[in-house]
Amino acid sequence: METNKLLAAILVAGIIAMMSGFIAKELTPTQHLKKDAFTIAVPKQATTAAAAPKLLPFKDYMAKASATKGAQTAQVCGACHVFAKGGGNGIGPNLFGVVDRKRAGVAGFAYSDAMKAKGGTWDDASLNDWLTDPQKFVPGTKMTFAGLPDPQDRADVIAYLKTLK
Repeated sequence: METNKLLAAILVAGIIAMMSGFIAKELTPTQHLKKDAFTIAVPKQATTAAAAPKLLPFKDYMAKASATKGAQTAQVCGACHVFAKGGGNGIGPNLFGVVDRKRAGVAGFAYSDAMKAKGGTWDDASLNDWLTDPQKFVPGTKMTFAGLPDPQDRADVIAYLKTLK
């Protein structure tokens, strides 16, 4: 019974506070400003095209790729994939030895029909396309990962995957 009294007191206090706010708002009307109090100056030459960074050819990113940074970035992939030799599969296939491996080539993993139909092998260019946007590279794939937007991050991950042999 004491708990009910305490909860009722808290509820009544909340209702009183809320009603006080409504009453205060009605008693003190405010006027909307006729013009902005402060205008933000935007330079006319700034456009989205000028703001976009110039992309280099992917081979230039690969030339300065760091397997160490790639291992750190690939930790995100570790939620679904295994990187150990003979480590089995996770939600996704084991990525040990993925570079130059046939696509949909891990025995015992249930690949989507779209991935099976894609064919080919995983080279630098196809891994880059895959890591950019898996759904675009293989429409209908089971992989729900959105991709890595930064080309240097993708190059670093590919450099790391190349060390897994």
